[in-house]
Amino acid sequence: MDIAGLVVQVIVGAVPIGVAILSYRAAAEAARRSEAATIAAAERQAEIERTKVDAEAFQRAKQIYESALERLQAQLDQVQAECDRLNTELAQERETSQWLREQIARLERTVAALRRQLVGAGITPAAGEASEGG
Repeated sequence: MDIAGLVVQVIVGAVPIGVAILSYRAAAEAARRSEAATIAAAERQAEIERTKVDAEAFQRAKQIYESALERLQAQLDQVQAECDRLNTELAQERETSQWLREQIARLERTVAALRRQLVGAGITPAAGEASEGG
């Protein structure tokens, strides 16, 4: 065989090896890209799942907060009702107290007038009674 034939045979034999190498590199690059895409998709899916979990946790927290807020509002309403009742009771007590003070003052004036009548009639009031009227 001559050299030219040998070179042609080497080239013909090298072409499939070159194609195989290029095919291998292309396949490896495609595999890397596919793996990267798979990883990116998995990360996106994981992020979506985390967002779902966060959303569910937020909903639970919101429900707990709203429930607590409703309970506090009910308690506030009860406290306000009790405060209103106590204010009404206090006003009644003040009215009663004022009425009793007026009655005491009227009775003290009556006692003083009776003492003056006793003294005017020449009767000395008893010591205990005199100290009561002032």
